[in-house]
Amino acid sequence: MSYAIVGFGKIGQALAQAFARKNIDVTVASRRQPEALAPQARAIGPTVVAKSLQDALEAETIILAVPFGEHREVAKTLSSWEGKTVIDATNAFGVPPEELDGLLSSTFVAKSFTGAKVVKGFNHLVAATLATDPIVEGGHRVVFLSSDDEDAIAPVADLAKKTRVRTRQAGKAQRGWRAGARTRPHLGSAHLPGSVQKGAVIDRRPRDLAREGWFRMSDSIGRT
Repeated sequence: MSYAIVGFGKIGQALAQAFARKNIDVTVASRRQPEALAPQARAIGPTVVAKSLQDALEAETIILAVPFGEHREVAKTLSSWEGKTVIDATNAFGVPPEELDGLLSSTFVAKSFTGAKVVKGFNHLVAATLATDPIVEGGHRVVFLSSDDEDAIAPVADLAKKTRVRTRQAGKAQRGWRAGARTRPHLGSAHLPGSVQKGAVIDRRPRDLAREGWFRMSDSIGRT
């Protein structure tokens, strides 16, 4: 399986560090020329290679780490997305609901990648957290995955496992909840045995994750 990260800001670099920690080959690209990305890519590790966007999109699995809305320009780069898996790590913070045509942000993004298998994931952690070792106080950090194509989740979960991150499948993207209230980051990690797996570590409060559509409160261990 070949991998690419499109977008090389804080999130893209944090994801590249996760790949580098386990010596997983990954291509990185952005709107900038690869020569501009190469020094930072080399500093992260020898398995991280900067390429042009066109070349990066030859990968089988592509992680979107661009600002929300720029996914449309990425999608135009290929005439067909058949056979590709796209991991949507974007967030629609501050985007008015009317600009999403009444859709969940993940569904809105997926519309641009016709033919691809789109999985929502890696988007609920800030860059500083993504960049750190996912083993926290004996627990494993958790990434939530959601997709309307449930067969697409397994290989993405396998990728996360390679980087020592555990996953929880949150069901179909179309079943997610819109965030109807302000959400607050939980500073520090919360151990939630029973909610995901014993020893799992997440970095948002269960109530906030529910508001963002990752699971319903009835699925969690309680209203904390």
